[in-house]
Amino acid sequence: MNGRIGSALAPVREALADGARSEAARLVADAERDAAALVGEARAEASRVLDGARAEGRADGALAAAAARSRARAASRAIVLGARRRAYEELRRRVRGEVRALFDGPDAPANEEALATRARTLLGAGARVERAGGGGLVGRVRDAEVDLSADALTDRAMAALGTEVADLWAPR
Repeated sequence: MNGRIGSALAPVREALADGARSEAARLVADAERDAAALVGEARAEASRVLDGARAEGRADGALAAAAARSRARAASRAIVLGARRRAYEELRRRVRGEVRALFDGPDAPANEEALATRARTLLGAGARVERAGGGGLVGRVRDAEVDLSADALTDRAMAALGTEVADLWAPR
């Protein structure tokens, strides 16, 4: 990316990054609180299941108790994974909303112009640039296309987080 394009896109990138960081921090706090509650419930349920398994184990033997403990661990894990998935999807939904908002507010013309410049840089000056549903742009030439829609930008931002997203739910 040349210096002018980078400079032109810097406010958009900075706004996206600031918004994503702020939203991620809030979502992390929410997710940690929700995950702690879910883990507490899962542990209580696992404890109840284990208590029942111990009673069964005394009556039915060690094999039945081991199977019940395994089921309890699997159920706990499923609850935690479900909570993580819901938090990730909520983060994705909110980031998408923030990105779309960049194309609705007072900065929309400047943001669209920066994207149009980026599309023409990537595809050539003759690229046809059109608005995308939900915000952003799509640039096209005869044999190529660049998707700079709000949804595509969101997907790229989420993908760029990579394994950092998993860190949001890692125990501290």
